[in-house]
Order: sequence, then C-alpha cells, then structure tokens
Amino acid sequence: MKKSPASRQLNLALVLPLVALLTCTFNNAPTNAQPADEGGIAGTPGGGEPGAAASSPGSEGLPDTDQQYLKEVNQARKKGLKSRAYIGSLIGLGMHYNRQGKYALAQKTLSQALAIIDGGALKPTKGSVAEKPPTVTEHGDGTVSATINKPAAPYEETLEQLLPAIVEADTLSNHLSEGEVHVKRLINMAQTERIVRVPNLMFAYNQYSALLTKMHRNKEAAHYKREAEKINSTIRGL
Repeated sequence: MKKSPASRQLNLALVLPLVALLTCTFNNAPTNAQPADEGGIAGTPGGGEPGAAASSPGSEGLPDTDQQYLKEVNQARKKGLKSRAYIGSLIGLGMHYNRQGKYALAQKTLSQALAIIDGGALKPTKGSVAEKPPTVTEHGDGTVSATINKPAAPYEETLEQLLPAIVEADTLSNHLSEGEVHVKRLINMAQTERIVRVPNLMFAYNQYSALLTKMHRNKEAAHYKREAEKINSTIRGL
C-alpha cells in the first residue's frame, strides 16, 4: 500500500532525529592535540586508565588520538574559557575518552564542560526550540527528500550532545550518584516541549536502566527498560 505524504512526514519526523542521535558528531570535533597546561584538561598523551588503548579507530575525517584532541582543546582555549568552541572541544575529548574506554578521564573532562555551561557560558533559548515536522519534497523520479526545520539553540543542542556522554562516563567510572542526576536532567529535557525528541527519551530511559542496574535497583531498572521498549515498538511500527 502506498503511504500518503502526511504519513511519510510523520515517519520522518520521528525517525530522522534517531538517525541524528546515533550518528551525530559535535560541530567542534577536534582535529589535533597537545596536553593542556593550567586550566586545561586532565590527561596526558598516551596516558589514562590502565589497560586503555592509546588510540582507537575514529570516524573518517576525525582525530583518533589523545594528542590530537588535547591539542584542539588548547587551541580552542584561545577563544575563551567560556566560548562554545572550548566547550565543544572538551565534549569532543570526553567522547573520545569514552570510545577509548578511559571512563574516569571522560567523566572528569565532560564534568568540566558541564560546569562551564552551568556557570552561565551558554543560556537557555527563550521560547520553544522544538523541531517542527520536516519539509518533505517529492521529486519527479519517485524519490523523497526532507529538510529538518530546527531553530538555532546552542544551549540545548550542546546539552543534547553532552548529557548522554557524561551519563555513559558516570556509569562506567562508577560515579553513580552523579550519573543519576545527569540522566534525570537528560530525561527532563527529552520530556519537555523545549526538546521534543522521542528517540532521545528512549535512549535516556535505556541509560537510566543500565545505571540503576549497576546501583542494584533492579525493579526501577526494569521499569525504565520497559518504557524504552514501549517507545521502540512505537517507532518500529511506523
């Protein structure tokens, strides 16, 4: 059965954000590195947690070594310790540490980025920043394209990148209390109309379930796992 344009719009409105969540890379992803001095980030090239590899295969075009990311952090610091470039470089480094399995370094780095944001470096966007349904264009050759209509919202967009990464680092470095605070904040963002993204909420529920399991709160963990599965079944059914 052929789907109507309206049906295709609904599918794209829910599925495209999930693709973005799973494949997005931070706009300020670093490209080089050198350890930071005073006021910089913890860690040294090749250092980190015992047993963690010095580098890992990264996405094409992105750096994949500690040295490269740390150098980018140092370069971004020149734009100011409250600049979005510096915050972005810290998030990129923290996500790199997560991929490396250096979760304690990731937790420290991402916590530094969050502290800068919460210190007032970025301000919440006034009014709604909810995505509007994509603009769907049907082409004569039978293909369909979509344009995502999203207002600029630096504060919210940055937290969307940062919070899932810091929850992962919190959980895997056993900063469980901090992780619960951060994942609740992530869930609250996903539930409000400021960031209306159903797949983000599903991801946050899964993260909370994993964290609660580590805290031996299995009943609560099972609850959030079920909530994530409900959302997943809804998306699959489109």
